[in-house]
Amino acid sequence: MAREHLRGVLTGSRPSMRPEIEPVFTALMRARPHALLRWMRPAAARHAILTTLAEGSGPITHDTLDAHQPTVTVQHLRAALVAGGALPPRDEQLAQLEQWLSKILVRVEAPDERKILRTYLAWGPLRRLRRRSASKLVTYGQAIGVRHEIKNAVRFVQWLHQQGSTLGECTQDHLDAWLAEGAHNRTLIRSFLLWTSRRGHTRPLEAPAYTTDFGQDVIAQDHRWKLVRRLIHDDTLDTVDRAAGLLLLLFAQPTSRITQLTTHQVTDRDTTVTLQLGSEPVILPPPLDDFIRQLVHRRQGRAVTAPLDEAPWLFPGAYPGQPLTPYSLAARLKALGIRCRVARRSALIELASELPAYVISRLLGFHQTTADQWQRDNQGYGAAYAAELTYR
Repeated sequence: MAREHLRGVLTGSRPSMRPEIEPVFTALMRARPHALLRWMRPAAARHAILTTLAEGSGPITHDTLDAHQPTVTVQHLRAALVAGGALPPRDEQLAQLEQWLSKILVRVEAPDERKILRTYLAWGPLRRLRRRSASKLVTYGQAIGVRHEIKNAVRFVQWLHQQGSTLGECTQDHLDAWLAEGAHNRTLIRSFLLWTSRRGHTRPLEAPAYTTDFGQDVIAQDHRWKLVRRLIHDDTLDTVDRAAGLLLLLFAQPTSRITQLTTHQVTDRDTTVTLQLGSEPVILPPPLDDFIRQLVHRRQGRAVTAPLDEAPWLFPGAYPGQPLTPYSLAARLKALGIRCRVARRSALIELASELPAYVISRLLGFHQTTADQWQRDNQGYGAAYAAELTYR
């Protein structure tokens, strides 16, 4: 029944299914019959998209799907077609970022300033990400970082026009006033202004370097260990949440890295389980080792269709062949009372106080410079943090 229904939708008003739509049919038929019927129910938006594809012409490509509104339905359909071999894989974080950038640049009204921003993107952030994408997928965090930077640049240009000035006429007084009006993340403008100064688009301007709020908004270490104990002992919790939460609370792994973990990074030697987070494998303590074993042997996502090859993700997601998204995992952990960002900072503070930066870098997969910065911040924060703990 599911096969006939899908064939009917993809045939549309034609007497037979057009050849270009055949790969779509084959890919979607990898779904479980009942799940496919529910997924294609007539009232759903996905049914309308399939009908549009059937009535169209030419092959189904990523550009074809990009022409539709970037909804969850389109993302799910794209993932199913990639997993089923109907579309080639692509770096989705990079592709979505490029689409978003083209839209936000339209907000810059002056054509010359829009061109400057576009050139900066092409030779700066996008160039770095494209180089990375050739060997390793762009992460959610990296894409978000570029979005924050460009948002600040666009807002700065718009603010200058509100002040009756332009990017080329901007003075240090303008910049200082703009920085003083907002949050510290406005300092993300620094890289853009250094680039424009070197190329003569602006006069030399000095913006402070962006600094993290490493020591701000943390939880007490006793509360952190209370969360750890709950994840260890509460058998009613999902294994996915328990494993991910412990990786965050014990090893300071961000959700963007946790969701990218694969079975290839796990080595099970019966008595011990190691996980490759950095250049050196980490021996997992019990019961985290058993949680990871469970994830390796019975990985279950919520995808309707199945990929051609079994996906290696430890934390499979709702899209076929793709892992759980960082924000979905963060939402799951938040429901357990774990605020990922502040809990991770608390873990970093303790790790930085107990281990050399070199060891943190090799075991946990962070850059040496980043680990050094954590230790410097932690040294300057110890007294205040101790006082806060005493107060609590």
